Amino acid sequence: MKSGILKYGKFILAGAALLLSGSIILPLGYASFITDGHPGELFRFFANYHRIRSEYFKNVDDDLLWKGATKGMLDSLGDPYTTLLSDDSYDLFSRTTSGEYAGIGVLVGLDKDSNIRIFSVFPDSSAERADLKSGDIILSVDETPAHDLGLTGVSHSLRGQIGTTAALTVKRGEENLDIQVTRANITLPTVVSRMVDSEIGYIHIFNFSNHTPDDFRKQLTQLKEKGCRKLIVDVRMNPGGVIDSVVSIADQLISEGTVVSYHTKSGDSKVYTINGADEIIPLVILIDKNSASASEILAGAIQDRKEGIVMGETSYGKGTVQAVYQETDKTAIKISIAEYKTPSGKSIDKKGIHPDIEVKQEGRAFDFTSDTVLSNAIKYLHNH
Repeated sequence: MKSGILKYGKFILAGAALLLSGSIILPLGYASFITDGHPGELFRFFANYHRIRSEYFKNVDDDLLWKGATKGMLDSLGDPYTTLLSDDSYDLFSRTTSGEYAGIGVLVGLDKDSNIRIFSVFPDSSAERADLKSGDIILSVDETPAHDLGLTGVSHSLRGQIGTTAALTVKRGEENLDIQVTRANITLPTVVSRMVDSEIGYIHIFNFSNHTPDDFRKQLTQLKEKGCRKLIVDVRMNPGGVIDSVVSIADQLISEGTVVSYHTKSGDSKVYTINGADEIIPLVILIDKNSASASEILAGAIQDRKEGIVMGETSYGKGTVQAVYQETDKTAIKISIAEYKTPSGKSIDKKGIHPDIEVKQEGRAFDFTSDTVLSNAIKYLHNH
C-alpha cells in the first residue's frame, strides 16, 4: 500500500446483478459466495429494496437508498472510523489528506477550562487578515454557540465554500468581538519551527498530510543550520493523517528499523521500516489527549526504540488502520482493516501512548511564556 490509503477496492456486486421488470436476478452460487453461505439474507435485502421502491407513497431516489444501505451496514459495526464518505465529507477528507481545504486558517482546541480557543493563526490567512489572534476564545460561529457545536462542530463550521463568510464572536481579554472572516483556499502549514535558544530547536507538526515530510525536512535542515543540537517535536492536538507521512518523518529522526506494522484479517501484513537518520540527536516528543493515530505512531516508535523521551499526557488511543475504497468520483467507503502495532508489538487502540514523563498542561498550550509541558521539555534537554 504505497500511499497508506487504498484508492480502489473490490466491488463484489459490480456487474453481478441484473434488474429486469423490478426483479433482481443473481446467480445462486455467486450470492452464496458474497454472503458467506447465507444467500437468503441477500435475497431478503433485495426484496425489501423492491418493496420500498414499489410501496412507499412518495417518489424514491435510488441513489439515496443505496447510500443509506451502505451507511447502515457500516454504522452497524459501531466503529466511528468505518464510514461512508460522500459529498461534503468526501471533499473534506480529500482536502485534509492533501493538506488543502477551504477555511479561515486557524488551529483550534480545548483549553484547560474547556473553552474552544484559537491556538494558532496561520500566516497570510483570512483569519490573520481579519485580525483574529492566538488566544481568542470562540464564543459562537454563525450565531450558534460554540458550546453547542463542540470542538468538532466548530472546526467543521469554520470550513466551507470559498468566498463565503464565517461570522465569529470571540472573547479577547474582557472584551467580546464580532469578526467576519471570508473562507478561502488554505494550504495548511503542517509544520512550523523556531529555535528555543542557541542549541534547542522546536518543531510543531499540525497533522501528517502528503506534503508534511518535505516541510519537516526543510524546517529541520534550517534549524540545524542555526545550531540546533537538541530537538522538541510537538504533536499535541495533532489528529493524525497519512501513514506514509509519519513513517517518512520517523526516518528523519530515529535509527534504522521498524516504525509500525499491522496485520489484516485476510492474512496480509505490512511492516514499515526505515533506513534511519544520519545523526540521532537528543529528542523530546510532546503528546496530549488529542494526539491520535499517526501522532501516536511517531511517539510509540520513539518510545519503543528508546531514542527520545515522550512527555505530556496519555494520548488519544486511536490505533487502527483505515483503507479507503473509491466508489465514484464523490463517494468512497473508509474501513478499519487492522490494528497497528508499535515496534515492540504493543497495541495502543483505546489505551493510548503513556508518556515517559507525565506533565499536566497548565498555561496556554504552545505559548512559550506559560506552557508548562513545553517549559519542562526545555528544562529536560538543558539537563541531558
